[in-house]
Amino acid sequence: MNLQRLSIGIIGGGIGGVAAAVALHRAGIRATVYERASELREVGSGMMLWPNATRVLKELGVLERVVASSGPNQHFLVRSSTGSTLMDIGLGHFDVPALCTRRSELLEALISALPAGRVCLGHAFESLDRQKSSVAVHFAGQASVEHDFVIGADGIRSRVRSQILGIHEPIYRGYTIWRGLASLPGAVASGSNSETWGRGKRFGILGTGGDRFTWYATANTDCDHADSSEGRRHDLLRMFAGWHKPVESLIAATEESSILKHGAYDLAPLKRWGEGRVMLLGDAAHPCTPNLGLGGCMALEDALVLAKSFCRETTPELALRRYESLRRKRTRHVQQRSLLMGRIGQWENGLIAAGREAVTGMLPASFFERNLRRVYSYAA
Repeated sequence: MNLQRLSIGIIGGGIGGVAAAVALHRAGIRATVYERASELREVGSGMMLWPNATRVLKELGVLERVVASSGPNQHFLVRSSTGSTLMDIGLGHFDVPALCTRRSELLEALISALPAGRVCLGHAFESLDRQKSSVAVHFAGQASVEHDFVIGADGIRSRVRSQILGIHEPIYRGYTIWRGLASLPGAVASGSNSETWGRGKRFGILGTGGDRFTWYATANTDCDHADSSEGRRHDLLRMFAGWHKPVESLIAATEESSILKHGAYDLAPLKRWGEGRVMLLGDAAHPCTPNLGLGGCMALEDALVLAKSFCRETTPELALRRYESLRRKRTRHVQQRSLLMGRIGQWENGLIAAGREAVTGMLPASFFERNLRRVYSYAA
């Protein structure tokens, strides 16, 4: 297979889509990303980059740049709302670091590894016209383009997926997630990130370098939960009043306009991810609830496995099938495990929540460390 003659279009300019373009570019394949937004800006606040993801970044040649703008992740604490530590999970020693980073800075690092002109902004995907030897992609208000193959990396509500596999409505899992970014000197010790459990609520704190933090909050709500007239920050300060330091301080230090809010959604594992010359990647193929910090990591893994599949198979069609086959079991496991952790974390009954804290406090951290090591040792 002559890789240099291939042309691949990628719909969606998030972490997965841009990482796929970088991985394909390094394999000698021309890949172009089409993103509906007219500019790249801070979206999604921060994220965990576990060793399975930083291992991908190392292969893509951008790990050093990401490390320079991120915070270390050496311990993960599970805490009660009063601040007591229920479990201190050590992440152990890997060949690559575990990090906490801002999505915007990870995206900038990935884009820097692409030739100019490979990310096209202001291209809102409308439809595909699949032909025998190519795929035409149509955009709103833009000229159509033609590629040999197309990758749909356009998120959980993927329009590419709907076109090739039919409509799959995301499943609401009973709680809402808020995310924010704040600068707060001395808020948490470097390298010690945490998630705090309450009754039907959780609060996570991730250090992204220096005095910068990204946080997330969850609460059991209806799927159409509306903000009060006082705004999201006020609502969160009321919800988490009396929680241990620095929960309230982090919320208060966050600009109202920058607080993101999304329902917790996922999909049941799909029977297939592609058809013909079109394939899905990342949340378009296997969205999971954000309870293990692995959504973005899975997309990075997808990107590298996809590129390596093109290098190892005799035809592009076989490469797409190989990629899907290699990724299906692992992503299904992460989806199911994340769903379970979310259910446990959102327990609201007082007695059950108290029992959860008691059991967590008694379990040896090594039990979780061994399980996590199996997840993070994965090499794409």
